[in-house]
Amino acid sequence: MKKLLLALLVSILCVGAAPVAGASITDDAGVDKTDNVKLVTSIPYTGGSDIAFQGRWIYFGVLGNEGGVRILDAKGGTPKEVAFLKCPGSQNDVAVVKPGLLALGYHSGTCGASPGAGVRLIDVRNPRKPRFLSSVELPGGSHTISVYPGTSIIYSSPGGLRNGGSLEQIIDASNPKKMEVVSTFKPNELGCHDITFARAADGDTTLGFCAGGGEVTIWDVTDPLAPIVISHGFTPSFFPHAAVPTPDGKHLVITDENFAAHDCVSGATGAMWVFDITTPEAPVLVGHWGPKRGKNPVGTIASEWCTAHNLNFVGKTSQAVVSWYTGGTSVVDFSNPLTPKEVAYFMPDDADVWSAYFHEGLIYVNDLMRGIDVLKVKDLKTK
Repeated sequence: MKKLLLALLVSILCVGAAPVAGASITDDAGVDKTDNVKLVTSIPYTGGSDIAFQGRWIYFGVLGNEGGVRILDAKGGTPKEVAFLKCPGSQNDVAVVKPGLLALGYHSGTCGASPGAGVRLIDVRNPRKPRFLSSVELPGGSHTISVYPGTSIIYSSPGGLRNGGSLEQIIDASNPKKMEVVSTFKPNELGCHDITFARAADGDTTLGFCAGGGEVTIWDVTDPLAPIVISHGFTPSFFPHAAVPTPDGKHLVITDENFAAHDCVSGATGAMWVFDITTPEAPVLVGHWGPKRGKNPVGTIASEWCTAHNLNFVGKTSQAVVSWYTGGTSVVDFSNPLTPKEVAYFMPDDADVWSAYFHEGLIYVNDLMRGIDVLKVKDLKTK
């Protein structure tokens, strides 16, 4: 039974969220939002996944048969699409390795010279004319990719469901024409769904935060090729999707992608949990928050999920942008981690938000059903 459940969950995470071919987007869909949110522009398509940023250039991953990478230029205040590099596949996670170099992670892909499963590099020195470089095949492919700060080292996470041997594949992309796996790391029996790197509150230690498989693990990654687990197993979440520290390094916010029994009615499932990580070896639970709205009750089908998914903090502030699938996009203030407070939200009737992040004054949304929404929040703290 356990093996059957794991196989089912893998199929849901990797395939079930893909949009139906030909699904329509309602341009004039009703929107439930706070008064301080303005829609700047939209670019409709289906299959939105993750987003990566490099100055004025914004890279949107797109999954499915019409998948690939959409590139926007934010110059002038209203972002405009300038290129699309087609790469049909599942997941299509994106990350900037360094200026002019983009990485694409996928469970399966049919683009470039070597279709398969793994990580592919894209030359975006001229973002209007992107081109494929090298690729590396990985067992089970890649669910998410994270770049170790200040290096060309890429961590590829298998998904956190015992797939890919539960191994982190540590890749050296310093030679973009010939990537190679230089190390592997098994943090626990189920592996990571996603990883975030950040400085500890002491300012001296670089930490890694691995979410997935029913727990969060914290690593000392001072040596990026040899992580050391310093704490684990401390989350009450059903399925930790992401674990992101506050900019001061004192607290850790965990999103719960509770795909088995989710809700968006301030319940304990599918929400966010806050831990004090001043001592990262001994995290302490201090807060919890979930939205008071949602289209469907607990346990509805995957296309109607309402769970916390991705987030990032607005500059060095305590406010975070969070994606909620059908629950839309929120801005949540963690100034008081015991009682987080929502300060803005945007929830179209047809929302299915995979990613939403703040970047240089705007919030960029990548939606499975709507494509790109770009939002402006009035009086949003950015410093």
